[in-house]
Amino acid sequence: MKKSQKKEDIINTAEKLFYQHGFHAIGVKKILEQAEVATMTMYYHFKSKEDLIKEILIQREKHYFQLLEANIDKENGINQYVDSLIKAHLDWIDTDGYNGCLFLRAKQEYEGVNEEIALLSREHKKRLLNKIKNDLKIFHGSESLSVQISIIIEGLTSMVQIIELDKVKDTAIYLAKSIQVSE
Repeated sequence: MKKSQKKEDIINTAEKLFYQHGFHAIGVKKILEQAEVATMTMYYHFKSKEDLIKEILIQREKHYFQLLEANIDKENGINQYVDSLIKAHLDWIDTDGYNGCLFLRAKQEYEGVNEEIALLSREHKKRLLNKIKNDLKIFHGSESLSVQISIIIEGLTSMVQIIELDKVKDTAIYLAKSIQVSE
């Protein structure tokens, strides 16, 4: 079934605005003005702003994991896997994540306010950790290594907000090499 273009316009506009300004700072009216859609159109597709946020997070996660799967190398050993995972995440930051983690922002803004949104955010981080852990099973990598790699990835996302991307890339690659195991 083909997705509604107006629905996609709402999602894309809202994601951009939320990412730039935060969730609470942006109201539905601003989203609708920017997306150039009517209020009725918004509420035809989403019951509330919170439902829109949940849809954005679900789609963003799907897009992120698709990018990882398309770019990580599981065929040429653990070191190549780690390098490719970090590079894929850096590519994500370079194109879709330069302003920090939208999931962490959602968790921070909605913890104790809307547990569905906070839970989506926490579960995203758990799914990423589990993905890395499961990928590492191919190489008999330890759970500890999956946590270390996850910490590097999360650190990249944070540090790129205050340090030049190239410096963050160089440091991440150095850190990855320092934790990798011999094959």
